[in-house]
Order: sequence, then C-alpha cells, then structure tokens
Amino acid sequence: MVTRLLWCVGKRSRSAGRCSMSDEFEQRATERVAELGGGGDGEVNLESFAASFDLFRLATRTIGDFDTEVHRPLGLSMAGFRVLFTVWVFGSLEVREIARLSGVSRAAVSGVVTTLEREQLALRQRDQADGRLASVTVTDAGVEKLRQAYGGQHRREQRLFSVLDEAELNAFTETLRKLLRVRIDNDGGQRD
Repeated sequence: MVTRLLWCVGKRSRSAGRCSMSDEFEQRATERVAELGGGGDGEVNLESFAASFDLFRLATRTIGDFDTEVHRPLGLSMAGFRVLFTVWVFGSLEVREIARLSGVSRAAVSGVVTTLEREQLALRQRDQADGRLASVTVTDAGVEKLRQAYGGQHRREQRLFSVLDEAELNAFTETLRKLLRVRIDNDGGQRD
C-alpha cells in the first residue's frame, strides 16, 4: 500500500499544464517500488526511496553535464578532474587516499594517474622504503588545467543552484554533509 501522497497529480508545469516527464518518472517509480514491498522489512518508506532516487538522478545528471560541457572539452575525464582536484586540495596523497576521498576506485585511480602523468598534469613518486606505495602531486600545468576546469564547472554549479535562495542552499549543503558522515553497515546499521 502506498503511504505517500503522490504529489504529481495536482502539480502543473508552467508550460504544458501537466507534470514534467521528470516528475512523472519519480511518481511512476514510487508506485512501482511500493508494489515490491520492503523486502521482508514491511512497507517501503517511500520518502527514503524518493530522496535516494532523486539524489542519484541529480548526481548522475550533474556529473554527466560537467563531464560533457566542461571537462571533456579540456581533455580531462570526470575521473581525471576528481583525482586532480583531490590531490590539489591536499598537496600530495597516496593512491589509496585519492581513491577513498575522490570516489574513484583504487584500480581506476592508478590508470587516471598514469594518464595525468603522461599529460604532465601530475607526478607520481614511489616511496623509497616501500616501493608499493606512491604519492601523487599536481604539476604547475595540472594546476592551470584545474583552474580552467573548475572555472567552467563553477559557472554551471552556480546556474544549477540559482533556483535555491541562500537559506535553502545552506540547508541543502548541511543535509548533504550530515549524510556524508553516515556509513551503512552490511547488517543494516549505521556507523560514523
């Protein structure tokens, strides 16, 4: 049974006088998920579903936009930008730290760093005591590429978030920070 009021029904877009395709997609997905049930855990919490569904869609759309409109034209992949940015923030990082902080897999980070090195945007130095470990730094050319890429990305960030007033943007950012501090255990619990 659906315990959430389906909000698309009274909502009207300015242009078409009906729900947008995006609104309809969420509503239909919510209805379909409600049919599945909670997987033995009772009823589906449709608000949790909608939050996760919309967060994933927004992240995917935004990453795709940044990649297509900003990073690729500058010769960077989205993963390349994330690795370059993460290393630049810290000055120098080991590959495992880059992976953990950037959200790029450890195996992918290694390949991305190889590409960034080839393009002279980053430098990898092996640890003298343990040759398996390597630290990565950003070159001057890498900083310049990052400046160009982030400039274009920031203009798009500003356009995206321009629909929120300052209080809404602050609340949204605080909510994201709160969620980023949560890790979900395999047993369904949470840990910080």
